[in-house]
Amino acid sequence: MTIQNHSEARTIKAVLEIRPSEWCPLTTTGEDVIDAQMLLANDVCHCEFMVDTTGADGDITIEHSSQAHDDPCSCHVFAEFDCVPTIVGVEPDGIVVSVYLPGHDVIWDLVSALKEISERVVLRKIIEEQGTSAERARTIDMESMTDKQRQALELAVEHGYYDQPSEVSLSEIASELDISKQALSQRLATAERRVFTQLFPD
Repeated sequence: MTIQNHSEARTIKAVLEIRPSEWCPLTTTGEDVIDAQMLLANDVCHCEFMVDTTGADGDITIEHSSQAHDDPCSCHVFAEFDCVPTIVGVEPDGIVVSVYLPGHDVIWDLVSALKEISERVVLRKIIEEQGTSAERARTIDMESMTDKQRQALELAVEHGYYDQPSEVSLSEIASELDISKQALSQRLATAERRVFTQLFPD
């Protein structure tokens, strides 16, 4: 067996909120889960949860769950995009994951693929680390937008609205969202302004 070694510097990090579908082992998350880890090995997603059993003198237990590739979950999606996810937060209805990306161009494809197998996916932040110092990192906080603004921006990017030439019209996106072209234009303008003011604060 030949083992190939490949190393590359990655400076773009995405922080995502994921509410898994019912067949994903990550659905074990809940109010009592205080930490979680996931690993894909031999096409099987393995998850471990640290659970605070408050009813038993505050004891901590570790629960293990796994899922084969027959029902793909977020582990498999991250692997397809050559990404290694790190669970940085556990919430009652899901997890918060950070992941370093191979490039800007995969962000929206990754989000779209995760949405296909999850109940809900929210891109919270995009961080571009330009050096070892935190002051040199550029962060786009997607939570500064409303859900409707973020949805409009994500859809516009996914459908190629910002490509040159554009692959979709405002009217087509507005129709998919079931809103007027003017309403979509306003949402995108507000979302774009929030992105640009974070990229260029001065």
